[in-house]
Amino acid sequence: MNRARIVSAALALLGPCVANADVHPFLTDKFILEAGAFLSKADLNGSVDGATSGENPVIDFEEQFGISRSEDLAAVEFAWRFTENWWTQLQYFAPDRSATAALEEDVAFGDALFEQGSSITASTGFELIRLFFGRNFSKRQDMNYGVGAGLHRIDIELSLSGDVIVNGEPFVNATRVAGAAAPLPNIGAWYDWSPSPKWLLDARVDWLDASVGDYSGGLLNAAIGVNYQLFEHVGIGAKYQTFGLDLDVDKTSWQGGIDITYEGAYIYLSANWN
Repeated sequence: MNRARIVSAALALLGPCVANADVHPFLTDKFILEAGAFLSKADLNGSVDGATSGENPVIDFEEQFGISRSEDLAAVEFAWRFTENWWTQLQYFAPDRSATAALEEDVAFGDALFEQGSSITASTGFELIRLFFGRNFSKRQDMNYGVGAGLHRIDIELSLSGDVIVNGEPFVNATRVAGAAAPLPNIGAWYDWSPSPKWLLDARVDWLDASVGDYSGGLLNAAIGVNYQLFEHVGIGAKYQTFGLDLDVDKTSWQGGIDITYEGAYIYLSANWN
């Protein structure tokens, strides 16, 4: 009788483990880390209005300065399931690009004018930190889906360096910089499905279209992909990821706008544990 009770107790304890073995561990483990390369194609257009010159034309940084559209950068995502149905996720990537080119036409940047024929170095800095909280509503063991809300902290910097004319006065090797940083709230949703213990298909989308403080415009951050569990705590995955930001900026340090897109394949190694 005692042996039967011991066996029953052991089966009760092993039950959840056996059940969890039937699905990909991303659906059950407490911690998930993904780190890899975001092989993105970038497109950045921005304008910096002048205090005296007024509204300036939009600058296509790739077209006018020859900055490469191909951008391979490191990216990290981390998720923590802190209760059975609640979890939080962190995403980070930070591309910086620059190039030097002779201008084919005049470029207005704030109250500065970079003249046609000038050799100009253009730099773009961008940092994304995404923090998201979500709740799972699925009752099925082989899938998770839900909605939530979060913040995208965006840090942008644009700079041009070279000979410049400001209010009719020439300056040699001058640098003009415009930048802004802000937390932008968003809503989002996700869907994960495990057809087998080794495979996971996942998709997510974050969205914003609103005025927040000194910023107005829209944000889209979405991805769809697959993960294969190589070993007990290690996997490999790939996603198609797109990030788009279209904002009007109304700050003392920057009057103007920015339109940024990063999209492409995200290839990563994953680790999962409890």
